[in-house]
Amino acid sequence: MGAWLKRCVQRIQSRPLRVHRTHGQMHHMDHEQAALARASAAAPVKATRADIARLTTLLADAFKDDPCLQWTFRAGAAFPKALARYFDFALSQQCAQYDAMFMGADGNAAAIWLPPSGLAALSVPPSRMLFMLPRLIAMTGFSRMGRAIATGDAMEKHHPPEPPHWYLFFIGVPSHARGLGLGSAILEASLKHVDATRMPAYLDNSNPKNTRLYERHGFRVVSEFRARKDAPPFWGMWRDAAKT
Repeated sequence: MGAWLKRCVQRIQSRPLRVHRTHGQMHHMDHEQAALARASAAAPVKATRADIARLTTLLADAFKDDPCLQWTFRAGAAFPKALARYFDFALSQQCAQYDAMFMGADGNAAAIWLPPSGLAALSVPPSRMLFMLPRLIAMTGFSRMGRAIATGDAMEKHHPPEPPHWYLFFIGVPSHARGLGLGSAILEASLKHVDATRMPAYLDNSNPKNTRLYERHGFRVVSEFRARKDAPPFWGMWRDAAKT
């Protein structure tokens, strides 16, 4: 990370966040802080296992309003802890070993990718599922365990098997930094790594509010599916390989 960006991040971390209210909405950054946060998101660093706790907190906040995750995991007051358990598992067991977790150095944006060689991590064989059962129950409770299994099965069924591609597992911005362009900045920056490989990319969009963001960066909807009839929809989105 360049010396200028390091100084910017240090300034963000050392200054108290000021709260601004605009048209009834609360924005926890002033214009200068927002600009510095976008700069950090536009020049992300590679996260490691040492960053998983920080990433878990960020993503649990970013996805707290996600319709599909709200349907899948424990309800009510138990939901935030269940969500944190899920992200801790996904990051530590499915993502960290592939060295494609990107985050703004100030901790205000993250984009978690799996390379083509890591897509097998999305499938959980029955033998491992048995081992994971206590963890799964902690996330879902007994009443929603079937929902979680149905969600995983549906995502696996609709994931395109070919051609080899990158998978955008998660992208998130904490609630205090929404609407400032950080998600777009880190998505564009991380896509440069994908484009360098001249390979396509795929994602499962679980929130219709994000569709336009993905479309602006070259993704298009190729499927719509639900875990069950009573579940909210997912949209599978594909991005062709960068042209030479």
